[in-house]
Amino acid sequence: MEPQKAGQGSLTRLITWTVLILAAALGCVELYAWIQSTHDQPLVPGEWFQHLPFVGVPFSWKFLLCLVIFVGLVAFVRWIMARPSMSTTLVETELEMKKISWPTKQESFNAMWVVVFVTVVLTGTLAAFDGALHLLLRFIF
Repeated sequence: MEPQKAGQGSLTRLITWTVLILAAALGCVELYAWIQSTHDQPLVPGEWFQHLPFVGVPFSWKFLLCLVIFVGLVAFVRWIMARPSMSTTLVETELEMKKISWPTKQESFNAMWVVVFVTVVLTGTLAAFDGALHLLLRFIF
């Protein structure tokens, strides 16, 4: 395995890290919303620490569970991203993406119109065959 130069694959790593952490955070928020009930009992008795300051989230076992899961997911993502095979894959992906000759805006626009035209023609053809088969089957039965 070749050693990587400083900064090599940094954009790909940053995007991958951001997407994975956002996915973990959104998953934990959805989990918290799913397990949240109307009669949530706080972990600490009394009124002075029932909600986290500045957030307003009830401090409960459900919140702690989601927080522990999130921290575990962040640690897992960090472990995965630090593996040499993942690092090499991300660097190679970024290098291959730089080699691609991307189409111009006009080429993309022309290709879009070809797709739209073919879609309309195929839709019309299928509708005509459907109508013809419908009339044929009504005539037979």
